[in-house]
Amino acid sequence: MYIAIAAPIATNDLLVGLDPATLRTFPKGRAEAPLVSHLIQELLRQGHRVLAITTDRMLDDDEPPFVYEQGNLTYVVAPSRQRIFRLNGKRLGRTADFFRVERKHILNILRQYKPDVVHGHWTYEFAMAAMAYDPNSLITIHDNARLILKYIPTLERLFMLGMARYVFHKGRRFTAVSPYTARSVQPWTSARIQVVPNPVVMPVLDEVIKPNHPVITMAANGWAKHKNLEIALLAFKQVQQRHPDAVLWAYGTAFEPGKQADDFCRKHAIPNVRLFGLTPHQTMLQGIAQSNLVLHTSVEESFGMVPAEAMACGIPVVAGQLSAVPWVVGEGGLLVDVTDPTAIAAAVDRLLTDPALAQSLGQKARASIASRFDLKKVTDQYLALYEQSLSTRAVPEAV
Repeated sequence: MYIAIAAPIATNDLLVGLDPATLRTFPKGRAEAPLVSHLIQELLRQGHRVLAITTDRMLDDDEPPFVYEQGNLTYVVAPSRQRIFRLNGKRLGRTADFFRVERKHILNILRQYKPDVVHGHWTYEFAMAAMAYDPNSLITIHDNARLILKYIPTLERLFMLGMARYVFHKGRRFTAVSPYTARSVQPWTSARIQVVPNPVVMPVLDEVIKPNHPVITMAANGWAKHKNLEIALLAFKQVQQRHPDAVLWAYGTAFEPGKQADDFCRKHAIPNVRLFGLTPHQTMLQGIAQSNLVLHTSVEESFGMVPAEAMACGIPVVAGQLSAVPWVVGEGGLLVDVTDPTAIAAAVDRLLTDPALAQSLGQKARASIASRFDLKKVTDQYLALYEQSLSTRAVPEAV
Protein backbone atom coordinates (compact mmCIF):
# COMPACT_ATOMS: atom_id res chain seq x y z
CA MET A 1 0.00 0.00 0.00
CA TYR A 2 1.19 3.54 -0.72
CA ILE A 3 0.38 5.62 2.37
CA ALA A 4 0.81 9.35 2.90
CA ILE A 5 1.28 10.62 6.45
CA ALA A 6 0.79 14.39 6.78
CA ALA A 7 1.80 15.57 10.23
CA PRO A 8 4.28 17.46 12.39
CA ILE A 9 7.43 15.34 11.99
CA ALA A 10 10.93 15.99 13.34
CA THR A 11 13.61 14.97 10.85
CA ASN A 12 15.85 13.62 13.62
CA ASP A 13 13.07 11.32 14.83
CA LEU A 14 12.24 9.96 11.39
CA LEU A 15 15.66 9.53 9.77
CA VAL A 16 17.26 7.53 12.56
CA GLY A 17 20.65 6.12 11.68
CA LEU A 18 21.47 8.69 9.03
CA ASP A 19 24.95 10.20 9.21
CA PRO A 20 24.76 13.12 11.70
CA ALA A 21 26.77 15.42 9.45
CA THR A 22 24.34 14.80 6.60
CA LEU A 23 21.35 15.16 8.89
CA ARG A 24 22.51 18.60 10.00
CA THR A 25 22.15 19.84 6.42
CA PHE A 26 18.47 18.80 6.27
CA PRO A 27 15.50 20.91 7.40
CA LYS A 28 14.56 20.08 10.99
CA GLY A 29 10.85 19.72 10.31
CA ARG A 30 8.57 20.09 13.34
CA ALA A 31 9.80 19.11 16.79
CA GLU A 32 6.88 17.17 18.23
CA ALA A 33 6.56 13.85 20.05
CA PRO A 34 8.14 11.10 17.91
CA LEU A 35 4.98 8.97 17.82
CA VAL A 36 4.24 9.79 14.15
CA SER A 37 7.79 8.86 13.16
CA HIS A 38 7.42 5.56 15.00
CA LEU A 39 4.24 4.83 13.03
CA ILE A 40 6.00 5.60 9.74
CA GLN A 41 8.96 3.42 10.64
CA GLU A 42 6.69 0.49 11.47
CA LEU A 43 4.80 0.89 8.18
CA LEU A 44 8.13 0.77 6.36
CA ARG A 45 9.18 -2.33 8.33
CA GLN A 46 5.99 -4.02 7.16
CA GLY A 47 6.90 -3.31 3.54
CA HIS A 48 4.59 -0.40 2.72
CA ARG A 49 5.57 2.68 0.71
CA VAL A 50 5.26 5.85 2.77
CA LEU A 51 5.09 9.49 1.72
CA ALA A 52 5.85 11.51 4.88
CA ILE A 53 4.92 15.20 4.64
CA THR A 54 5.68 17.91 7.15
CA THR A 55 6.56 21.63 7.25
CA ASP A 56 9.44 23.76 8.50
CA ARG A 57 9.24 27.44 9.44
CA MET A 58 12.93 27.99 8.75
CA LEU A 59 12.59 27.25 5.04
CA ASP A 60 12.18 30.26 2.79
CA ASP A 61 8.57 30.75 1.72
CA ASP A 62 9.51 30.59 -1.95
CA GLU A 63 11.81 27.59 -1.72
CA PRO A 64 10.66 24.33 -3.30
CA PRO A 65 9.95 21.55 -0.79
CA PHE A 66 12.89 19.52 0.46
CA VAL A 67 12.76 15.89 -0.70
CA TYR A 68 14.64 12.90 0.69
CA GLU A 69 14.11 9.41 -0.74
CA GLN A 70 15.42 6.14 0.60
CA GLY A 71 13.91 2.75 -0.19
CA ASN A 72 10.15 2.88 0.33
CA LEU A 73 10.29 6.25 2.12
CA THR A 74 9.77 9.63 0.49
CA TYR A 75 10.16 12.43 3.03
CA VAL A 76 9.02 15.89 1.92
CA VAL A 77 9.40 19.07 3.99
CA ALA A 78 7.42 22.07 2.75
CA PRO A 79 8.08 25.68 3.80
CA SER A 80 5.84 27.29 6.41
CA ARG A 81 5.59 30.98 7.25
CA GLN A 82 7.33 32.02 10.45
CA ARG A 83 4.91 34.68 11.63
CA ILE A 84 1.47 33.95 13.02
CA PHE A 85 -0.43 37.11 11.99
CA ARG A 86 2.12 39.73 10.95
CA LEU A 87 3.19 39.91 7.33
CA ASN A 88 5.80 37.46 6.05
CA GLY A 89 7.14 39.61 3.24
CA LYS A 90 4.06 40.18 1.09
CA ARG A 91 2.14 37.28 2.59
CA LEU A 92 -0.15 37.27 5.59
CA GLY A 93 0.84 35.42 8.72
CA ARG A 94 0.17 31.69 8.52
CA THR A 95 -2.77 31.73 10.93
CA ALA A 96 -4.39 34.84 9.46
CA ASP A 97 -5.41 32.93 6.32
CA PHE A 98 -5.84 29.56 8.05
CA PHE A 99 -2.51 28.19 6.72
CA ARG A 100 -3.64 28.63 3.12
CA VAL A 101 -0.09 28.69 1.70
CA GLU A 102 0.99 25.68 3.75
CA ARG A 103 -2.13 23.73 2.79
CA LYS A 104 -1.47 24.40 -0.89
CA HIS A 105 2.08 23.11 -0.52
CA ILE A 106 0.84 19.90 1.11
CA LEU A 107 -1.94 19.41 -1.44
CA ASN A 108 0.48 19.91 -4.34
CA ILE A 109 2.81 17.31 -2.86
CA LEU A 110 -0.06 14.83 -2.54
CA ARG A 111 -1.11 15.47 -6.13
CA GLN A 112 2.45 15.02 -7.34
CA TYR A 113 3.08 11.69 -5.59
CA LYS A 114 -0.50 10.31 -5.74
CA PRO A 115 -0.60 8.05 -2.66
CA ASP A 116 -3.33 5.43 -2.31
CA VAL A 117 -4.47 6.67 1.10
CA VAL A 118 -3.80 9.74 3.24
CA HIS A 119 -3.60 9.94 7.02
CA GLY A 120 -3.68 13.48 8.46
CA HIS A 121 -2.67 14.12 12.07
CA TRP A 122 -4.24 16.82 14.24
CA THR A 123 -7.31 18.71 13.06
CA TYR A 124 -5.61 21.69 11.47
CA GLU A 125 -3.62 22.36 8.29
CA PHE A 126 -2.48 18.78 7.71
CA ALA A 127 -6.03 17.48 8.03
CA MET A 128 -7.47 20.17 5.76
CA ALA A 129 -4.94 19.46 3.02
CA ALA A 130 -5.47 15.70 3.35
CA MET A 131 -9.23 16.12 2.98
CA ALA A 132 -8.78 18.38 -0.06
CA TYR A 133 -6.86 15.56 -1.74
CA ASP A 134 -9.34 12.88 -0.63
CA PRO A 135 -12.44 13.68 1.46
CA ASN A 136 -12.24 10.14 2.86
CA SER A 137 -8.77 10.69 4.29
CA LEU A 138 -8.30 9.35 7.78
CA ILE A 139 -7.87 12.11 10.38
CA THR A 140 -6.43 11.42 13.82
CA ILE A 141 -7.55 13.76 16.60
CA HIS A 142 -4.75 14.54 19.05
CA ASP A 143 -6.41 17.37 20.96
CA ASN A 144 -9.61 19.31 21.56
CA ALA A 145 -9.15 22.80 20.12
CA ARG A 146 -11.94 24.25 22.26
CA LEU A 147 -10.29 23.10 25.47
CA ILE A 148 -6.91 24.41 24.34
CA LEU A 149 -8.52 27.80 23.70
CA LYS A 150 -9.95 27.69 27.22
CA TYR A 151 -6.48 27.30 28.72
CA ILE A 152 -4.59 29.36 26.11
CA PRO A 153 -7.06 32.17 25.25
CA THR A 154 -5.23 33.75 22.32
CA LEU A 155 -6.38 34.92 18.91
CA GLU A 156 -4.19 32.22 17.34
CA ARG A 157 -5.98 29.48 19.26
CA LEU A 158 -9.35 30.98 18.26
CA PHE A 159 -8.36 30.68 14.60
CA MET A 160 -7.16 27.12 15.22
CA LEU A 161 -10.54 26.29 16.72
CA GLY A 162 -12.14 27.56 13.52
CA MET A 163 -9.93 25.23 11.49
CA ALA A 164 -10.79 22.29 13.70
CA ARG A 165 -14.52 22.92 13.43
CA TYR A 166 -14.18 23.02 9.63
CA VAL A 167 -12.37 19.67 9.70
CA PHE A 168 -15.08 18.11 11.84
CA HIS A 169 -17.80 19.55 9.59
CA LYS A 170 -16.22 18.27 6.37
CA GLY A 171 -14.39 15.16 7.57
CA ARG A 172 -15.78 11.67 7.15
CA ARG A 173 -13.33 9.36 8.88
CA PHE A 174 -11.81 10.03 12.28
CA THR A 175 -9.83 8.35 15.01
CA ALA A 176 -9.01 9.75 18.43
CA VAL A 177 -6.11 8.79 20.67
CA SER A 178 -8.24 8.03 23.75
CA PRO A 179 -11.88 7.40 24.69
CA TYR A 180 -11.86 10.71 26.57
CA THR A 181 -10.83 12.65 23.48
CA ALA A 182 -13.34 10.82 21.29
CA ARG A 183 -16.17 11.66 23.69
CA SER A 184 -15.13 15.29 24.01
CA VAL A 185 -15.35 16.01 20.26
CA GLN A 186 -17.97 13.49 19.10
CA PRO A 187 -20.76 16.13 19.22
CA TRP A 188 -18.89 18.09 16.52
CA THR A 189 -19.28 15.44 13.82
CA SER A 190 -21.87 12.93 12.64
CA ALA A 191 -19.06 10.50 11.75
CA ARG A 192 -18.32 7.85 14.35
CA ILE A 193 -14.95 8.48 15.97
CA GLN A 194 -12.95 5.31 16.55
CA VAL A 195 -10.30 5.06 19.26
CA VAL A 196 -6.78 4.15 18.17
CA PRO A 197 -4.28 5.00 20.91
CA ASN A 198 -0.90 6.57 20.45
CA PRO A 199 1.82 3.98 19.91
CA VAL A 200 4.36 3.78 22.71
CA VAL A 201 7.73 2.23 21.90
CA MET A 202 9.41 0.19 24.61
CA PRO A 203 12.72 2.05 24.97
CA VAL A 204 16.17 0.59 24.43
CA LEU A 205 18.30 2.27 27.09
CA ASP A 206 21.90 2.38 28.16
CA GLU A 207 22.75 0.83 31.51
CA VAL A 208 20.56 2.50 34.12
CA ILE A 209 22.48 3.67 37.17
CA LYS A 210 20.21 5.08 39.86
CA PRO A 211 21.49 8.11 41.81
CA ASN A 212 21.98 7.65 45.57
CA HIS A 213 19.27 10.20 46.33
CA PRO A 214 15.57 10.40 45.38
CA VAL A 215 14.95 11.70 41.86
CA ILE A 216 11.55 12.88 40.63
CA THR A 217 11.20 13.65 36.93
CA MET A 218 8.81 15.94 35.09
CA ALA A 219 8.50 16.76 31.40
CA ALA A 220 6.33 19.41 29.74
CA ASN A 221 6.40 21.60 26.67
CA GLY A 222 4.97 25.07 27.23
CA TRP A 223 4.24 26.91 30.47
CA ALA A 224 0.47 26.78 29.91
CA LYS A 225 -2.26 26.90 32.54
CA HIS A 226 -3.50 23.35 31.95
CA LYS A 227 -0.01 21.95 32.53
CA ASN A 228 -0.49 22.95 36.19
CA LEU A 229 3.26 23.30 36.70
CA GLU A 230 3.20 25.84 39.52
CA ILE A 231 1.21 23.41 41.67
CA ALA A 232 3.70 20.66 40.82
CA LEU A 233 6.64 22.78 41.93
CA LEU A 234 4.90 23.76 45.16
CA ALA A 235 4.20 20.07 45.79
CA PHE A 236 7.88 19.30 45.28
CA LYS A 237 8.74 21.93 47.89
CA GLN A 238 6.57 19.97 50.36
CA VAL A 239 8.27 16.73 49.34
CA GLN A 240 11.61 18.28 50.25
CA GLN A 241 10.42 18.86 53.80
CA ARG A 242 10.27 15.06 54.17
CA HIS A 243 13.10 14.21 51.76
CA PRO A 244 15.63 17.09 51.87
CA ASP A 245 17.98 15.38 49.41
CA ALA A 246 15.27 14.83 46.77
CA VAL A 247 15.99 16.34 43.36
CA LEU A 248 13.56 17.29 40.59
CA TRP A 249 14.75 16.75 37.01
CA ALA A 250 12.66 18.88 34.67
CA TYR A 251 12.66 18.43 30.87
CA GLY A 252 10.97 20.24 28.00
CA THR A 253 10.40 23.79 26.83
CA ALA A 254 8.46 24.59 30.01
CA PHE A 255 11.68 24.15 31.96
CA GLU A 256 14.19 26.23 30.04
CA PRO A 257 16.78 27.77 32.38
CA GLY A 258 16.23 31.47 32.99
CA LYS A 259 12.52 31.44 32.16
CA GLN A 260 9.20 30.96 33.99
CA ALA A 261 10.09 27.84 35.95
CA ASP A 262 13.39 29.35 37.06
CA ASP A 263 11.65 32.55 38.16
CA PHE A 264 8.96 30.61 40.02
CA CYS A 265 11.49 28.48 41.90
CA ARG A 266 13.45 31.55 42.98
CA LYS A 267 10.31 33.40 44.06
CA HIS A 268 9.10 30.47 46.18
CA ALA A 269 12.53 29.32 47.40
CA ILE A 270 12.31 25.87 45.82
CA PRO A 271 15.80 24.33 45.68
CA ASN A 272 17.12 21.16 44.03
CA VAL A 273 15.28 21.72 40.75
CA ARG A 274 17.47 20.93 37.76
CA LEU A 275 16.12 22.55 34.60
CA PHE A 276 17.25 20.67 31.49
CA GLY A 277 14.94 22.43 29.03
CA LEU A 278 14.44 21.00 25.55
CA THR A 279 16.41 17.76 25.44
CA PRO A 280 16.88 14.97 22.87
CA HIS A 281 14.10 12.46 23.37
CA GLN A 282 16.41 9.52 24.07
CA THR A 283 18.30 11.56 26.67
CA MET A 284 15.03 12.40 28.41
CA LEU A 285 14.01 8.72 28.46
CA GLN A 286 17.36 7.80 29.98
CA GLY A 287 16.75 10.39 32.70
CA ILE A 288 13.26 9.06 33.35
CA ALA A 289 14.65 5.53 33.72
CA GLN A 290 17.09 6.77 36.38
CA SER A 291 14.37 8.38 38.47
CA ASN A 292 12.23 7.00 41.29
CA LEU A 293 9.01 8.28 39.80
CA VAL A 294 7.54 10.66 37.24
CA LEU A 295 5.25 13.48 38.33
CA HIS A 296 2.62 14.58 35.81
CA THR A 297 0.17 17.22 37.01
CA SER A 298 -1.60 18.28 33.81
CA VAL A 299 -5.36 18.77 34.16
CA GLU A 300 -6.02 18.30 30.43
CA GLU A 301 -4.48 15.56 28.29
CA SER A 302 -5.88 13.98 25.16
CA PHE A 303 -3.65 10.96 25.84
CA GLY A 304 -0.63 11.55 28.08
CA MET A 305 2.64 10.59 26.38
CA VAL A 306 4.81 11.59 29.35
CA PRO A 307 3.22 9.15 31.82
CA ALA A 308 2.99 6.50 29.09
CA GLU A 309 6.69 6.74 28.26
CA ALA A 310 7.60 6.69 31.94
CA MET A 311 5.56 3.53 32.36
CA ALA A 312 7.31 1.99 29.34
CA CYS A 313 10.56 2.53 31.26
CA GLY A 314 9.08 0.68 34.24
CA ILE A 315 8.81 3.88 36.30
CA PRO A 316 5.64 4.53 38.35
CA VAL A 317 3.85 7.84 37.98
CA VAL A 318 1.96 10.24 40.19
CA ALA A 319 -0.67 11.83 38.00
CA GLY A 320 -4.12 13.39 37.93
CA GLN A 321 -7.62 11.98 37.95
CA LEU A 322 -8.76 14.13 35.02
CA SER A 323 -9.02 13.82 31.21
CA ALA A 324 -7.35 10.82 29.51
CA VAL A 325 -4.66 10.32 32.13
CA PRO A 326 -6.47 7.72 34.31
CA TRP A 327 -7.17 5.60 31.21
CA VAL A 328 -3.49 5.65 30.24
CA VAL A 329 -2.03 5.15 33.72
CA GLY A 330 -4.40 2.47 35.03
CA GLU A 331 -2.52 0.49 37.69
CA GLY A 332 0.84 1.95 36.72
CA GLY A 333 0.85 4.71 39.31
CA LEU A 334 -1.03 6.73 41.90
CA LEU A 335 -3.85 9.05 40.79
CA VAL A 336 -4.48 12.11 42.94
CA ASP A 337 -6.15 15.51 42.96
CA VAL A 338 -3.47 17.46 41.09
CA THR A 339 -4.98 20.79 42.12
CA ASP A 340 -3.86 20.05 45.70
CA PRO A 341 -0.08 20.27 46.36
CA THR A 342 -0.47 18.42 49.66
CA ALA A 343 -2.20 15.46 48.00
CA ILE A 344 0.51 15.33 45.33
CA ALA A 345 3.28 15.48 47.93
CA ALA A 346 1.65 12.69 49.95
CA ALA A 347 1.53 10.40 46.91
CA VAL A 348 5.16 11.13 46.05
CA ASP A 349 6.17 10.49 49.67
CA ARG A 350 4.29 7.18 49.61
CA LEU A 351 6.31 5.93 46.63
CA LEU A 352 9.61 7.20 48.02
CA THR A 353 9.06 5.51 51.39
CA ASP A 354 7.63 2.24 50.05
CA PRO A 355 10.09 0.81 47.49
CA ALA A 356 8.11 -2.43 47.21
CA LEU A 357 5.00 -0.51 46.15
CA ALA A 358 6.99 1.57 43.68
CA GLN A 359 8.56 -1.56 42.18
CA SER A 360 5.18 -3.31 41.89
CA LEU A 361 3.58 -0.32 40.20
CA GLY A 362 6.55 0.02 37.85
CA GLN A 363 6.25 -3.61 36.77
CA LYS A 364 2.52 -3.26 36.19
CA ALA A 365 3.13 -0.03 34.29
CA ARG A 366 5.57 -1.59 31.85
CA ALA A 367 3.35 -4.62 31.25
CA SER A 368 0.32 -2.39 30.67
CA ILE A 369 2.06 -0.26 28.05
CA ALA A 370 3.46 -3.32 26.26
CA SER A 371 0.03 -4.93 25.99
CA ARG A 372 -2.16 -1.89 25.28
CA PHE A 373 -0.09 0.54 23.22
CA ASP A 374 2.28 -1.76 21.32
CA LEU A 375 3.54 -0.11 18.12
CA LYS A 376 2.73 -3.06 15.85
CA LYS A 377 -0.78 -3.43 17.28
CA VAL A 378 -1.52 0.25 16.79
CA THR A 379 -0.08 0.19 13.27
CA ASP A 380 -2.23 -2.83 12.38
CA GLN A 381 -5.31 -0.95 13.58
CA TYR A 382 -4.45 1.92 11.27
CA LEU A 383 -3.75 -0.44 8.37
CA ALA A 384 -7.25 -1.89 8.70
CA LEU A 385 -8.64 1.65 8.48
CA TYR A 386 -6.43 2.41 5.47
CA GLU A 387 -7.96 -0.60 3.72
CA GLN A 388 -11.37 0.93 4.34
CA SER A 389 -10.13 4.20 2.84
CA LEU A 390 -9.11 2.39 -0.32
CA SER A 391 -12.59 0.97 -0.72
CA THR A 392 -14.24 4.41 -0.36
CA ARG A 393 -11.77 6.58 -2.32
CA ALA A 394 -13.46 9.86 -3.28
CA VAL A 395 -12.88 12.54 -5.91
CA PRO A 396 -10.47 15.31 -4.73
CA GLU A 397 -11.71 18.88 -4.30
CA ALA A 398 -10.04 22.29 -4.34
CA VAL A 399 -8.08 23.34 -1.26
